[in-house]
Amino acid sequence: MSSALSAVKNPPDPLLWLLQSNDTGYPSGGYAHSYGLEELVRVGVVKDPESLERFLMKQVVPALLRFELPFFKKAHRAASEGDSDLLRKIDAELDAWRIAPELRDASRRVGSQRLGLLCELDNSVFISDFRKTNPRAHHLAVTAIELRNIPAPDAARAFAFQAIVSGTAASMKLMRIGQIACQTILNRVLIQLGSEVDASLKVEPDGFFNPLLEIASLKHAHSNERLFIS
Repeated sequence: MSSALSAVKNPPDPLLWLLQSNDTGYPSGGYAHSYGLEELVRVGVVKDPESLERFLMKQVVPALLRFELPFFKKAHRAASEGDSDLLRKIDAELDAWRIAPELRDASRRVGSQRLGLLCELDNSVFISDFRKTNPRAHHLAVTAIELRNIPAPDAARAFAFQAIVSGTAASMKLMRIGQIACQTILNRVLIQLGSEVDASLKVEPDGFFNPLLEIASLKHAHSNERLFIS
């Protein structure tokens, strides 16, 4: 690697970095995962635009608001303060909460890929040291590190956006649904999500029981044919 590349740092403008890290061209590895949606499509739980929107509203958004985003705020604060020990504890707790191995592995695969790229873009000691001990950190923890210089509410919205968009993007490969329908659904889901994000950042994470998605993820591992890893 040239000295010019090894000296690369995050863009000085936080908004530009926020846009880059959430761009569809950012190679996170998330495109390889449907996070249980493929199995739900296979068994007919999600089969059209209406059921896709219902899935996002009733399954994904509540999990974000009650569990993921409160956890993200804790991780973001730890990353902002350079507290690697606390970040490692949060990452370990996230691992314990994810019952289905497929969901756990998907989160770690995406996290490790994003962390590897982040080390190329930001050669700070904090990031390199964290990667040495947690090379397969969860996606949530890595995103908190990526966006540690962004205000927590904005960073949380960016993380939530990634979760929703991964679902709509996967749906276009799994069922007969076009971009206009997906963007219409995405818009309505984001409006609902955005109205509740600030409140979710004021509570402690209390978990979210989601047996439908967990069972779908467990069954997906034994499918005879699969488009996505999870």
